[in-house]
Amino acid sequence: MVQLTPDELVAEFQDAVVELYFARKRIGALEAENAALKARLTAPVPPQGVPAEVPAEVPADPARDAAREAAGEAGGGGEQWFTAGPGEPAA
Repeated sequence: MVQLTPDELVAEFQDAVVELYFARKRIGALEAENAALKARLTAPVPPQGVPAEVPAEVPADPARDAAREAAGEAGGGGEQWFTAGPGEPAA
């Protein structure tokens, strides 16, 4: 069995106290992180796709549709037409 001098025994005790201090500090950080992750898991998940403030279907509006046709806007099909910018060849 190894015999420690009083100075060595005090040094070992101080090392153990420092290790315990940092271990408790790390445990506290891990507990806080665990609580944050649990909160994220239990939080309601927003629905994917259409944002809540936009209606799922846009109601038909004959006056609006007629105005768009008169203005020559592209309608339906989801197509978009763009003009060429400066220095770009026209499509």
